[in-house]
Amino acid sequence: MTPDELNSAIVTFMANLNIDDSKAEETATVVTESIVHRSTKLLEVVVALKEYFLSENELERKNALTCLSTILAKTPKDHLSKNECSVIFQFYQSKFDDQALLKEVLEGFAALALMKFVSINEITQLLRLLLDNYQQGQHLASIRLLPFEILKNIFNRFFVNASSTEQVKRINDLFIEVFLHIANGEKDPKNLLLSFELNQSITSNLQNVANFKEDLFDVLFCYFPITFKPPKHDPYKISNQDLKAALRSAIIATPLFAEDAYSNLLDKLTASSPLVKNDTLLTLLECIRKFGGSSILENWKLLWNALKFEIMQNSEGGENTLLNLYNQGKSNDMGEYTNYEACLKIISLMGLQLYDFDKASFEKFFNHILDELKPNFKYEKDLKQTCQILSAIASGNLEIFNQVISSTFPLFLTNTSETAKLKLLIMNLSFFFDSYIELFGKISTGLLEKSVPNNKLAEYKDEIIMILSMALTGSSKSEVTVRTLSVIQFTKMIKMKGFLTTEEVSLIIQYFTETILTDSNKNIYYACLEGLKTISEIYENLVFEISLKKLLDLLPDYFGENIRVNDEENIQIETILKIILDFTTSRHILVKESIISLATNLNTVAKISKSKEYCFLLISTIYSLFNNNQNGSVIKEEDALALKRAIEPKLFEIITQDSAVRDDNYNLTLLSNVFFFLNLKMPQEMHQEELDRYNGIFIFEGNIKILHAPTLLIIPYVKILSALNKTCNFPQKLNILSETIQLLRTHGSIMTETEKLGYLELLLVLSNKYVPEKDVIELFNWNDLSLINLEIMIWLSKGLVMQNSSKSSETAKSFIGLLSNEEIGSFVAKLFEIFVVNISSLQKFKGINWNNNVKILYKQKFFGDIFHTLVNNYKTTVDMNVKCNYLTALSLVLKHTPSQLVSPFIDDLFPLLLQALDMPDSEVRVSALETLKDTTDKHHKLITEHISTIVPLLLSLVLPQKYNNVNVRLIALQLLQMITTVVPLNYCLSYQEEVISGLVPVLSDKKRMVRKQCIDTRQVYFELGQVPFE
Repeated sequence: MTPDELNSAIVTFMANLNIDDSKAEETATVVTESIVHRSTKLLEVVVALKEYFLSENELERKNALTCLSTILAKTPKDHLSKNECSVIFQFYQSKFDDQALLKEVLEGFAALALMKFVSINEITQLLRLLLDNYQQGQHLASIRLLPFEILKNIFNRFFVNASSTEQVKRINDLFIEVFLHIANGEKDPKNLLLSFELNQSITSNLQNVANFKEDLFDVLFCYFPITFKPPKHDPYKISNQDLKAALRSAIIATPLFAEDAYSNLLDKLTASSPLVKNDTLLTLLECIRKFGGSSILENWKLLWNALKFEIMQNSEGGENTLLNLYNQGKSNDMGEYTNYEACLKIISLMGLQLYDFDKASFEKFFNHILDELKPNFKYEKDLKQTCQILSAIASGNLEIFNQVISSTFPLFLTNTSETAKLKLLIMNLSFFFDSYIELFGKISTGLLEKSVPNNKLAEYKDEIIMILSMALTGSSKSEVTVRTLSVIQFTKMIKMKGFLTTEEVSLIIQYFTETILTDSNKNIYYACLEGLKTISEIYENLVFEISLKKLLDLLPDYFGENIRVNDEENIQIETILKIILDFTTSRHILVKESIISLATNLNTVAKISKSKEYCFLLISTIYSLFNNNQNGSVIKEEDALALKRAIEPKLFEIITQDSAVRDDNYNLTLLSNVFFFLNLKMPQEMHQEELDRYNGIFIFEGNIKILHAPTLLIIPYVKILSALNKTCNFPQKLNILSETIQLLRTHGSIMTETEKLGYLELLLVLSNKYVPEKDVIELFNWNDLSLINLEIMIWLSKGLVMQNSSKSSETAKSFIGLLSNEEIGSFVAKLFEIFVVNISSLQKFKGINWNNNVKILYKQKFFGDIFHTLVNNYKTTVDMNVKCNYLTALSLVLKHTPSQLVSPFIDDLFPLLLQALDMPDSEVRVSALETLKDTTDKHHKLITEHISTIVPLLLSLVLPQKYNNVNVRLIALQLLQMITTVVPLNYCLSYQEEVISGLVPVLSDKKRMVRKQCIDTRQVYFELGQVPFE
């Protein structure tokens, strides 16, 4: 780089600095590269900047020094010679007194500190300069950051992997003194992070730290506890937790801080703020973990007294916590541990650290605590906290565990018939079970063979089982708490690795099964259910043999037959089936065996007259077992095949012979969905063979012949066809489609609704999966406007719509055109719902894409295709009947369209929704109201603008009139209540009296749910504008 080029680059840098910093950086990089390639020297840069350095203009001096510091920072550490480093160092040193340039000078020193040939003498001068001539309190945070960075660079160069110990010794003490000088009084969070990091580095790596330990500790602990709330749009993204963690790491960095840390933290423990206490306790925990047993030896009594006070004054993990199965495992706002948990964790760690350091000291520690707590057992005072403390100590190691159990259990483990004492006993057992699990682990399938060492708790096992058994089976059913607690503790025992034998687990399974059958209490039910689920994870075969088999065997052949367990009152079939459904879900063997057994039961029950209701319960359970386990790995291909072979013949027997299922619409439809699931997951290589077989059974070879005359057996055929691979070879597809259409045209008028729906769904499946769209379109006859032909065409169209066919838009527009027809328009309007209604057997299942051509976003495309046409036609039509048709069609499509797909159209849609509320059709009104609910939730401004129209409309809909069915009235009331949460108060207040008086007649509505909602809605309007009472 020539002198002219260098001067030009400097001018470019100066011109762009603070205006286009990226350009300035780019220019500095070009100059640096020239220096690296030896075509320019750094000293030449200094010379080129000379007139700027000597300028009386402060800004020019700053910018010139920024230019040099920027180039210096970009220069490789080993590039500058010793002489160059010395000259540049002296140059920066000469500028130190110019306060206006301090930031740029410090930036230069930060870069120089890393240079290989900057000598230890120059580093010493730099440190002395900072100590004597730099006053951090006089500068902004951005300048105060730079001395920290200088120290960090010096530390990284000289104290990390130092090559010369003598050099390090020369600056060791001075380095610490400079740090203490610049760290004192710092408040900026970014600077504090670096300060805490340097403090930790010093105490962990430097020598003579003991001489400075008080000052180093004070400059840290003065910030404890950190209370920092980051400002909005914080560029550094520093959180309160970041500062807490850095401060905590620095406090525990050296055992030299132990004495000061313990005494100061114990003082902080008296704070009233729970958050301050939490920070203190977590820091204490880390101190104990880091400083070890020797430091605890001198402080454990003080720590124990402070922690004991905290624990005895508070209470966690009591009866309510144990009984609440839904909140277990949830996180809290305190961080890693709550204050109560942290206290127990500290005591536990103190015991372990003392034991590892000196067993005699541990004995003294434990005996002191035990002696203080023993009276609590005698007087039953603070017994829960006492047992938690002792169980926390027990979780240290095997020897400690055995000693605690031996010393503690004789004090409280005595069987009693007093409910209060029994409840307390069971609760306290739980804490020692937790210690066992923490020490030895939970049982799992992979660890069944690994043994647990002999321990003292095992010696009390028989006594514990006896106490829990008596609590569960010997207590009155009214003693819900004791019985629930015993179930929970049995469940926890199951989880304890190596504690129970298979025989003992079997006994517990038996207890749970009998209890869940005979006790109607909700808490007992859920506790037993969780217990059976937990056991199933490890002992699935045992649960099957002992529990599930018993439940299945209890199911009678006749609906009215009495079911008794242990001479208890009659147990309902629904109860047994609900239990089976609840605890078998997601368990492979249990699901499979339940399906097989229930299908066998169904085969027997279906042949008995007047068993439709029982059949429905059995089929519902089988269906739910399939449906609930489709998206997981519970039912795999091989399972589906095994189930198919085991139960399909029995199910076919039910639908093809006289039974309570064959001629019942609900039962047959539900059972047909079971056939769907049976075939959905069977191996794909079997699909072609099965398609041919089913076609033979239902169409060509058997006695069924669904295309010869209307039959309900069309339903199982359609569901089976829906499950089979869409790529199967199906040469008869077009013929079947044509014959189905012909059958509908000739016999449609005499078919039952269920039969007709079955044949129409067959059209849908064929047009969606097998028949090419060209062939489907050719079957449309727009000249035939008979009602059955319109239904045929709409179902064929749905198959195309669901696959986003290019032809679907044209057919939709043709149907829109028919809405203006005076004779059939209202009928066609109701058919629009078919386009978007969900068909259970044509939904998407995770990991399965072969069974249909349904696109996930087909509703979005269809809604976009028809919306503007319907709206425009509505606006341009004068005839009110035709307008009603457009609104009806739109409302019924909205009924099945997700709200997020509707939002982009809401401005055009909203006026139509309001008009739809006047339509003489209950379904249209319900659909419009549901869409209005979503609109109210998401478009507050729009609702506010139309409040004067909405409120009177809703008040007319809450009255029991011809088209205001229960759903219309209920949703209208809910909407009136919702309005108060989204519309400004001054708007709502103007309608307060009108709504309150308008709802008076609704208080006498025939439906209880409407009356209740009316009371809630009126109360909201009564309270408008009132200040909540606290």
